[in-house]
Amino acid sequence: MYDERPSLTRRRLLASGAAVSVSVALAGCPADDPEIDDDDDTAPADDTADDTADDDPDTVEQTIHITQQVEPQHDYDPVVLNDAYSGRIANHFFDGLYEFDEGFELQPKLAVDFPEVERDGTRYIFEITDEAEFHNGDPVTAEDVLHSFLAPPVEETRNAPSYGMIDLEESTTIDDTTVQIDLTEQYGPFTTQTMAVDVVNKEARLESLGMTEDEWWDAEGDPGREAPYNRENPIGSGPFRYVDHTDGEFLDMERWDDYWDDPLPELESVRWVATEDDAARVSQILAGDTDFITGLPPEDWEDVDANDDVDVYSELSISYFYMAFNCNEGPTVEADVRNGIEHAWSASDFVETVIGPAGARMTAPAADQTLEAMGLDPQDYAGLENEYDPEQAADLIGPHLDGTWEPRLIAPPDDIRVSLCERVAARLGELEEYGVEIDPQVQRLDWAEFGEAYLTGDEDDYAAYTLGWTGGADPDFYIFPLFHESAEGLSNGTYYQPDTDFHDNIQAARQSVDEDERADLYDEIFTEILEETVHSPTYTMMNSIAAQPHVQDAEVHPHSSIKPRLVSGHHNVNIQ
Repeated sequence: MYDERPSLTRRRLLASGAAVSVSVALAGCPADDPEIDDDDDTAPADDTADDTADDDPDTVEQTIHITQQVEPQHDYDPVVLNDAYSGRIANHFFDGLYEFDEGFELQPKLAVDFPEVERDGTRYIFEITDEAEFHNGDPVTAEDVLHSFLAPPVEETRNAPSYGMIDLEESTTIDDTTVQIDLTEQYGPFTTQTMAVDVVNKEARLESLGMTEDEWWDAEGDPGREAPYNRENPIGSGPFRYVDHTDGEFLDMERWDDYWDDPLPELESVRWVATEDDAARVSQILAGDTDFITGLPPEDWEDVDANDDVDVYSELSISYFYMAFNCNEGPTVEADVRNGIEHAWSASDFVETVIGPAGARMTAPAADQTLEAMGLDPQDYAGLENEYDPEQAADLIGPHLDGTWEPRLIAPPDDIRVSLCERVAARLGELEEYGVEIDPQVQRLDWAEFGEAYLTGDEDDYAAYTLGWTGGADPDFYIFPLFHESAEGLSNGTYYQPDTDFHDNIQAARQSVDEDERADLYDEIFTEILEETVHSPTYTMMNSIAAQPHVQDAEVHPHSSIKPRLVSGHHNVNIQ
């Protein structure tokens, strides 16, 4: 465990002071010739670049190549977007009503100021700037802001639980630059994150959906996911705009030169690719075949950090990585089985041997920073972990099995999460020594398959799954979408239904504005989750990037879905 949140560290490891220019063809590449090597998903450096350009920053081509560790789902419409890897890209297309500073304090962006609050915290009136425009030239209006708040629950997207407190009938626009959002009940975290909604172009979205506004009100089943606005025409008001993408290969975006706000990005164009093989990704940054990579692998952390030709930036994230259990069907419905599985392996040993300096152990189902902000001590939950005891594991699991059990453990395409499933599977297989026959089946699924499978509650699809969740500065951002019954099939794949006040307590904790009451409720909620082993909290990661020395003014943020942010009020990434 870590005791406190470390500050942002930047290690300047460049041996010489000379700037280096890597010229990469980015925006405007034809789809059938993305200039990406099929073997390593990288664009080659231009070795023929004029060396004299290095001496004059004004002549350096402001293009950059970013390599992520996971292929995004390529959902760019914030209404439907539900994966961090798409979000890291889409954050540059869309401005929010508010945005985070270097930490978790919201600052006005499209909003002129902080909202006027009425009706005991159930009505928020926002005034928005009249200067903002979308990439297609449309002005950003109050109707666009209202649509952005209402669309997730109206369309029943996976983001609907995050907006479930909004009164769909009473929320309205007052004039072109004033929007009123009414809540059905008080909601403590509304002003800490929910009101930071990314604003979409209502007219362009409805046209892309092929719906009139009246038809849209009857929409259901997440219709925006397959609409062009999501995958090939995400019109926002952010500093970059979408150019082109090919699934499995690249996404190109370019600076919007008519951006309504300051500062204008120094970067002119950006290419995003994904290299899911950790060793290949590290080889690319060390060879200079990419400008920077996200997600420095644990096994390479120390070597890359010590390399004189790479800069490492890191910040302990608020992401939560865990193993979750199917409480709906199969043997894992039984708490004894879930507790037995946790006894069969050691999460602490996994973090020590696999994660190492690249992360830290987690023992509660929310980020340590959010617990501490509420006055809760993460160490208080460490004692609720089921320690490694294979004999006890067999005693708990065995009575609930009839013959050989073949549980399906599923993971998304991420090496660490697959390794977690494999570790658990290996330890369960070792219970044969104690007379319990378990033959676990580990399956690595692509994001689309995983996103469908882990939400079904069907034992044929999974007995357990590994996933990460990026919340915010409040426990509700983890607890409600991951455990509340209203989020089952949307973001909650556990289907945990106890004969307790569990779900009522979750609802009460999000509605209360009394911090002491909320802390007591969350303490009870965390304790039940851990004692019943609905989740096995495992680790968090350092948010990290490894960059070439010519990349200047880079930063990481503790929120994984806004890593990297290429431009903000306090920094502006550029090439020198």
